[in-house]
Amino acid sequence: MFKAACHSDNKQIIIKYMKQLKHIIRNGLLALLPVVLFFGLLEGAARIVELWRPPMRVDIGQGFGAESLLFRPVGGGFMETHPDKLDSFQQQRFVMPKPDRTLRIFALGGSSVNYLEYEFGLLAQELEKAWPQRFDSVEVINCGGLSYGSHRLVLIAAEILHYAPDLVLLYSGHNEFEELQQLHLANIEFASAQRTLGRSALYRFIRDTVARREISALKEEHARRKLATSIPDTSKTWAYEFTPDEVKTRMDAYRDNLTSIIRMCAENGVPVVIGTVPSNLCTPNLPGRDGERYEEVRRLLAAERYEEGAALGRAILRNATPRHQSSDVENAVIRQVADELHVPLADVEKAVEAAEPNHVPGETLFSDHCHLNAAGNRILRQVYQETILQTLEF
Repeated sequence: MFKAACHSDNKQIIIKYMKQLKHIIRNGLLALLPVVLFFGLLEGAARIVELWRPPMRVDIGQGFGAESLLFRPVGGGFMETHPDKLDSFQQQRFVMPKPDRTLRIFALGGSSVNYLEYEFGLLAQELEKAWPQRFDSVEVINCGGLSYGSHRLVLIAAEILHYAPDLVLLYSGHNEFEELQQLHLANIEFASAQRTLGRSALYRFIRDTVARREISALKEEHARRKLATSIPDTSKTWAYEFTPDEVKTRMDAYRDNLTSIIRMCAENGVPVVIGTVPSNLCTPNLPGRDGERYEEVRRLLAAERYEEGAALGRAILRNATPRHQSSDVENAVIRQVADELHVPLADVEKAVEAAEPNHVPGETLFSDHCHLNAAGNRILRQVYQETILQTLEF
């Protein structure tokens, strides 16, 4: 009887707590309802706004994640540049599997490669003329990504090996420090959360509003710099301070990344042509004290002391950190890697230097501190073309 009484008391206690819990849950839901309705209305409004102003393309993780592919399959057996990548890459399209008697070339690099679309068309034409008995068609697929350095190019190289490449052209050296800065800003550890939040129109609206403000500010800064393109930009500040250890680590990583790309390709029977990367020694983009020191180089060049000025410019650029352009350090790595791994070297730096009136890169063949102009791009393409024809057999 005592047990029965205890069981009855316990049952009453449980019923009491269940009623209290139900009351708490109901009150909580009632309290949350206005909040849910409020954000529901905002979400609905944001989706209506997207009918007139579609959301911006966003490359979540900025290409630092292995799951971030450059190409995607579309209808008819074609592969195309992923829409999320079109702000950084040219639109490209090729068929899989690769047709017979087709020479498929992938070009890897940063913006300098991205801007070679016209020259790649000429390269394809010239190679078709050179090997008419072997190929009916030559494809040069542009995998140059704006601000892409060797870290992300390793991932792209791993991807393109699935697309039946016959040759890889590698031209990279300007973006090693900028890419390290971007890696700190990419927040790849939050990529999954960003993808989940990206399903919300309200989140996309807030994200795009902030992005448009930042883009507007960057455009204003670019316009201000454009007014003074004749002198080095010594006012630009960098959001990240590089320590000596990070500088050494980045250059070691650069060597390792180039080596990884070449070895991956070799393991798959794909030859690589790597090129040296010339840099503008007349008007480099160096911040702070390095920019101030470079005024002496400008004075030497103005006094027509070209050899002395170029030597001092190379020394300053070589020791500048950070730098958004190649230097003797990067080109020494390129030459050493090419020699050690026995891959053809397209010596673009040597050809550009020889073509300048006084043999100072930047006199006539650059459009800014690191990008070649149309005449310079023609030289770049011709050097790669000659290297391919002289060293490779298909």
